[in-house]
Amino acid sequence: MGGIDSGGGGHGGKKSVDQEIPLVPFIDLLFCCIMFLLATAVWNQLARLSANQRTPGQAATQDSPPPEERVKVILQVQNSGYVLASTAGDSITIAKNGDAYNLEELRTKLQERKRLEPNRRDLIVAPEDGVLYEHVIQAMDMVVGEGFPEMSLSDGAGLL
Repeated sequence: MGGIDSGGGGHGGKKSVDQEIPLVPFIDLLFCCIMFLLATAVWNQLARLSANQRTPGQAATQDSPPPEERVKVILQVQNSGYVLASTAGDSITIAKNGDAYNLEELRTKLQERKRLEPNRRDLIVAPEDGVLYEHVIQAMDMVVGEGFPEMSLSDGAGLL
């Protein structure tokens, strides 16, 4: 136990104010805090994302060749129907049947696209402003169901 002596020994009618401070609970609390910090510091490494940013002054590495530009396939969900296009320049328009989207025609066009490129797993769904959410979800379900599991959603700006 630690103690503090204030110097008053009962002289002149003053009462002694010596206090006993229990140091063991303070040391226990300190060790608990240290152990907690050590245990949680390990998990910081697991949750860390490694990201590198090239600044304009850095030179590009000469070891790796530039990535190959791959043709993107885009399904545009428009108010007038679907447009299945690619960055290679081809485009197929699937008009609506009255007020309903033509899902069967979309299914056949996606199957044809899959036959042309059997190894392709990605496709971008780009809805137009004003298209109802349920129609976008129907198109996304159709895309995944027809063999494009790496489907992504985009606003379509700058894709074509």
